[in-house]
Amino acid sequence: MIKIPKFFHEILGEYQSKSALVIIALFVLISGAAAGIFGYDEWKGLSLVKQIVTWLLFLDIAGGVVANLTRGTDLFYNQHPKKRWIFIAIHIQPVILAWSMEVPLYYGVTIWIYTFIGAVFLNFIRESPFQSLSAGSLTGLGLLIVAYWGQTLPFLVSVLFIFYIFKVLFSFSVFHYKGDTK
Repeated sequence: MIKIPKFFHEILGEYQSKSALVIIALFVLISGAAAGIFGYDEWKGLSLVKQIVTWLLFLDIAGGVVANLTRGTDLFYNQHPKKRWIFIAIHIQPVILAWSMEVPLYYGVTIWIYTFIGAVFLNFIRESPFQSLSAGSLTGLGLLIVAYWGQTLPFLVSVLFIFYIFKVLFSFSVFHYKGDTK
Protein backbone atom coordinates (compact mmCIF):
# COMPACT_ATOMS: atom_id res chain seq x y z
CA MET A 1 0.00 0.00 0.00
CA ILE A 2 1.17 3.51 -0.78
CA LYS A 3 0.73 6.24 1.85
CA ILE A 4 -1.07 9.14 0.21
CA PRO A 5 0.03 12.71 1.11
CA LYS A 6 -2.46 14.46 3.42
CA PHE A 7 -3.35 17.02 0.71
CA PHE A 8 -4.86 14.20 -1.40
CA HIS A 9 -6.72 12.30 1.35
CA GLU A 10 -10.13 13.63 0.25
CA ILE A 11 -9.46 12.28 -3.24
CA LEU A 12 -7.63 9.01 -2.59
CA GLY A 13 -7.88 8.29 1.12
CA GLU A 14 -4.86 7.70 3.34
CA TYR A 15 -3.59 4.59 1.53
CA GLN A 16 -3.96 3.20 -1.99
CA SER A 17 -2.61 0.18 -3.77
CA LYS A 18 -0.39 0.69 -6.80
CA SER A 19 -2.89 -1.17 -8.97
CA ALA A 20 -5.75 1.11 -7.84
CA LEU A 21 -3.72 4.21 -8.74
CA VAL A 22 -2.91 2.74 -12.16
CA ILE A 23 -6.55 1.87 -12.83
CA ILE A 24 -7.71 5.36 -11.79
CA ALA A 25 -5.12 7.00 -14.06
CA LEU A 26 -5.94 4.73 -17.01
CA PHE A 27 -9.67 5.34 -16.65
CA VAL A 28 -9.22 9.12 -16.54
CA LEU A 29 -6.84 9.13 -19.51
CA ILE A 30 -8.84 6.76 -21.71
CA SER A 31 -12.27 8.22 -20.91
CA GLY A 32 -10.87 11.76 -21.24
CA ALA A 33 -9.36 11.02 -24.64
CA ALA A 34 -12.58 9.38 -25.85
CA ALA A 35 -14.81 12.17 -24.52
CA GLY A 36 -12.47 14.81 -25.91
CA ILE A 37 -12.41 13.26 -29.36
CA PHE A 38 -16.11 12.34 -29.59
CA GLY A 39 -17.21 15.67 -28.13
CA TYR A 40 -14.61 17.86 -29.85
CA ASP A 41 -17.10 19.84 -31.94
CA GLU A 42 -19.05 20.66 -28.76
CA TRP A 43 -16.21 22.12 -26.70
CA LYS A 44 -13.80 23.51 -29.31
CA GLY A 45 -15.76 26.76 -29.71
CA LEU A 46 -15.92 27.56 -25.99
CA SER A 47 -13.76 30.28 -24.53
CA LEU A 48 -10.44 29.14 -23.11
CA VAL A 49 -11.70 29.70 -19.55
CA LYS A 50 -14.77 27.53 -20.15
CA GLN A 51 -12.66 24.82 -21.79
CA ILE A 52 -10.32 24.76 -18.79
CA VAL A 53 -13.23 24.64 -16.33
CA THR A 54 -14.89 21.85 -18.31
CA TRP A 55 -11.75 19.72 -18.41
CA LEU A 56 -10.98 20.32 -14.73
CA LEU A 57 -14.51 19.13 -13.97
CA PHE A 58 -13.88 16.11 -16.17
CA LEU A 59 -10.70 15.23 -14.24
CA ASP A 60 -12.48 15.56 -10.91
CA ILE A 61 -15.61 13.67 -11.87
CA ALA A 62 -13.94 10.90 -13.91
CA GLY A 63 -11.27 10.39 -11.27
CA GLY A 64 -13.94 10.12 -8.60
CA VAL A 65 -15.91 7.52 -10.54
CA VAL A 66 -13.10 5.04 -9.91
CA ALA A 67 -11.28 6.47 -6.86
CA ASN A 68 -14.45 6.41 -4.75
CA LEU A 69 -14.75 2.67 -5.40
CA THR A 70 -11.34 1.96 -3.91
CA ARG A 71 -10.79 0.56 -0.47
CA GLY A 72 -8.62 3.52 0.57
CA THR A 73 -11.15 6.21 -0.30
CA ASP A 74 -14.14 4.22 0.95
CA LEU A 75 -12.58 3.56 4.34
CA PHE A 76 -11.30 7.14 4.64
CA TYR A 77 -14.80 8.56 4.28
CA ASN A 78 -16.26 5.91 6.55
CA GLN A 79 -13.85 6.98 9.28
CA HIS A 80 -14.64 10.68 8.72
CA PRO A 81 -18.45 11.11 8.65
CA LYS A 82 -18.24 14.92 8.75
CA LYS A 83 -16.06 14.92 5.63
CA ARG A 84 -18.62 12.62 3.96
CA TRP A 85 -21.33 15.23 4.55
CA ILE A 86 -19.05 18.00 3.29
CA PHE A 87 -18.30 15.95 0.15
CA ILE A 88 -22.02 15.62 -0.54
CA ALA A 89 -22.66 19.34 0.08
CA ILE A 90 -19.88 20.76 -2.09
CA HIS A 91 -20.34 18.63 -5.19
CA ILE A 92 -22.18 21.14 -7.37
CA GLN A 93 -20.28 20.24 -10.55
CA PRO A 94 -23.39 19.81 -12.78
CA VAL A 95 -24.33 23.45 -12.20
CA ILE A 96 -20.81 24.63 -13.07
CA LEU A 97 -20.75 22.29 -16.07
CA ALA A 98 -24.02 23.71 -17.41
CA TRP A 99 -22.41 27.16 -17.30
CA SER A 100 -19.09 26.09 -18.82
CA MET A 101 -20.70 24.09 -21.64
CA GLU A 102 -23.34 26.77 -22.23
CA VAL A 103 -26.42 24.59 -21.75
CA PRO A 104 -29.54 25.75 -19.89
CA LEU A 105 -28.78 25.95 -16.19
CA TYR A 106 -31.87 23.96 -15.19
CA TYR A 107 -30.24 20.78 -16.52
CA GLY A 108 -27.32 21.15 -14.13
CA VAL A 109 -29.49 22.26 -11.22
CA THR A 110 -31.88 19.33 -11.70
CA ILE A 111 -29.06 16.76 -11.82
CA TRP A 112 -27.41 18.33 -8.78
CA ILE A 113 -30.65 18.41 -6.70
CA TYR A 114 -31.57 14.83 -7.65
CA THR A 115 -28.10 13.55 -6.82
CA PHE A 116 -27.83 15.60 -3.62
CA ILE A 117 -31.15 14.27 -2.27
CA GLY A 118 -30.19 10.72 -3.25
CA ALA A 119 -26.75 10.99 -1.61
CA VAL A 120 -28.25 12.38 1.60
CA PHE A 121 -30.73 9.50 1.71
CA LEU A 122 -28.00 6.93 1.05
CA ASN A 123 -25.80 8.45 3.73
CA PHE A 124 -28.62 8.10 6.26
CA ILE A 125 -29.04 4.40 5.41
CA ARG A 126 -25.28 3.72 5.30
CA GLU A 127 -25.50 0.68 7.58
CA SER A 128 -28.61 -0.78 5.93
CA PRO A 129 -28.34 -4.02 3.94
CA PHE A 130 -30.42 -2.23 1.27
CA GLN A 131 -28.00 0.66 0.78
CA SER A 132 -26.29 -0.80 -2.28
CA LEU A 133 -29.59 -1.83 -3.86
CA SER A 134 -31.06 1.61 -3.19
CA ALA A 135 -27.96 3.28 -4.66
CA GLY A 136 -28.18 1.14 -7.77
CA SER A 137 -31.84 2.06 -8.20
CA LEU A 138 -31.24 5.79 -7.68
CA THR A 139 -28.26 5.69 -10.03
CA GLY A 140 -30.29 3.89 -12.69
CA LEU A 141 -33.12 6.43 -12.46
CA GLY A 142 -30.64 9.29 -12.74
CA LEU A 143 -29.06 7.69 -15.79
CA LEU A 144 -32.52 7.35 -17.32
CA ILE A 145 -33.03 11.11 -16.96
CA VAL A 146 -29.68 11.83 -18.59
CA ALA A 147 -30.36 9.35 -21.40
CA TYR A 148 -33.62 11.15 -22.15
CA TRP A 149 -31.98 14.57 -22.05
CA GLY A 150 -29.07 13.22 -24.08
CA GLN A 151 -31.22 13.67 -27.15
CA THR A 152 -30.79 17.44 -26.77
CA LEU A 153 -27.66 17.82 -24.65
CA PRO A 154 -24.13 17.83 -26.04
CA PHE A 155 -22.39 14.44 -25.78
CA LEU A 156 -19.73 15.69 -23.35
CA VAL A 157 -22.37 17.12 -21.00
CA SER A 158 -24.30 13.84 -21.04
CA VAL A 159 -21.12 11.87 -20.31
CA LEU A 160 -20.21 14.11 -17.39
CA PHE A 161 -23.74 14.04 -15.96
CA ILE A 162 -23.67 10.22 -16.17
CA PHE A 163 -20.24 10.03 -14.55
CA TYR A 164 -21.31 12.53 -11.85
CA ILE A 165 -24.44 10.56 -10.92
CA PHE A 166 -22.48 7.31 -10.80
CA LYS A 167 -19.64 8.93 -8.85
CA VAL A 168 -21.80 10.47 -6.13
CA LEU A 169 -24.68 7.99 -5.83
CA PHE A 170 -22.92 4.69 -6.32
CA SER A 171 -19.16 5.10 -6.05
CA PHE A 172 -19.16 7.52 -3.12
CA SER A 173 -22.40 7.01 -1.21
CA VAL A 174 -22.25 3.23 -0.96
CA PHE A 175 -20.14 1.77 1.86
CA HIS A 176 -18.39 -0.84 -0.30
CA TYR A 177 -15.94 -2.22 2.26
CA LYS A 178 -18.18 -2.92 5.28
CA GLY A 179 -16.39 -5.04 7.86
CA ASP A 180 -13.00 -3.94 6.57
CA THR A 181 -11.05 -1.72 8.97
CA LYS A 182 -7.72 -1.06 7.18
